[in-house]
Amino acid sequence: MTDQERRNGVRLGMARLPLLGTSPKAARDLVETVGRSWGLSSETVYAARLAVSELVTNALVHAAGMPGSTVTVIVARSDGMLAVEVHDASREEPRLRYPPETAESGRGLILVSEVTDACGHYLTPFGKAVWFTLKSDWPLDMTR
Repeated sequence: MTDQERRNGVRLGMARLPLLGTSPKAARDLVETVGRSWGLSSETVYAARLAVSELVTNALVHAAGMPGSTVTVIVARSDGMLAVEVHDASREEPRLRYPPETAESGRGLILVSEVTDACGHYLTPFGKAVWFTLKSDWPLDMTR
């Protein structure tokens, strides 16, 4: 799936959140509400909740205190994929880190890449967006 195809998906939910410690939970709740409303599998919803939580936590750590310190979470459907984007005001591009085993943090992007089908980022005029996609069945399509 190309970036353009992902961005041309149908938006199913969106929230603009302050960069606070409560924002990862709010993002998880948004993803869960959308996923359950569309009848997505528990596995897909779980993976999406885990991944969005990591991305919003990264924004909290790396973009807090910047002008426009909010995070926007967009949940969309693009073809058979659940697509989630997390926008923040930082233009610092995310990078995979390989911390020592004793480190208490630094593994978020590794985790996101392991539980999703694809992930990446792109710069925006106001910062960046970090995204992931998950292949999913859309049971409501089959009820027609």
